[in-house]
Amino acid sequence: HGFQAAAGPEVFRVLNKRLGVALECFASPLNSFYGRYCSAFPDVDSPFGSQGSFWSFQPTSGSFQANPPFVPCIMDAMADRLESLLVSAEAKSAPLSFAVFIPGWQECLAWGQLQRSTFLRAHIVVAAVDHGYCDGASHQRKDSFRVSCYDTGVFFLQTSAAAKKWVVSEDILEDLRISMAQSVPSTAAEMRQKRSK
Repeated sequence: HGFQAAAGPEVFRVLNKRLGVALECFASPLNSFYGRYCSAFPDVDSPFGSQGSFWSFQPTSGSFQANPPFVPCIMDAMADRLESLLVSAEAKSAPLSFAVFIPGWQECLAWGQLQRSTFLRAHIVVAAVDHGYCDGASHQRKDSFRVSCYDTGVFFLQTSAAAKKWVVSEDILEDLRISMAQSVPSTAAEMRQKRSK
């Protein structure tokens, strides 16, 4: 239906508590969890917490979540930009970290680039049936969550300083899997969603 889905609230809580994430690189006033985010329309969204466009965002340090629209050219451009930001931060010995969520489209350039990055500290793939997303139109719907249409790859890219500050341990990866599973809609919600199609 064209609305960008977001990770569920428990995912954002885990990322914040365990890795210090407090800003989303791709969000809007309607689907932001933290209240600080980059958005496509910063001129309109800035009164509601937008920090500007991701494409002009220049973090030198910090921990961020990136869940771009599932459009190959946008994901490819995001991967390029993250690499550039990380190279710059590494040169300054600054702690910069990104938790990146993209669909399991392994044929996409972004997937390969993230997987080959020298900044990759950890990577998991969560099967579509094992997680869901918060519907981008959840403010208009009875059911907030929907089952993911695709497997999701989560990539943790960090500078050397960030890898020491925010260690991506097996415990964190397990907490993340559990939190992603909490966004699977109930059986009743799934039935309603199927009937409405």
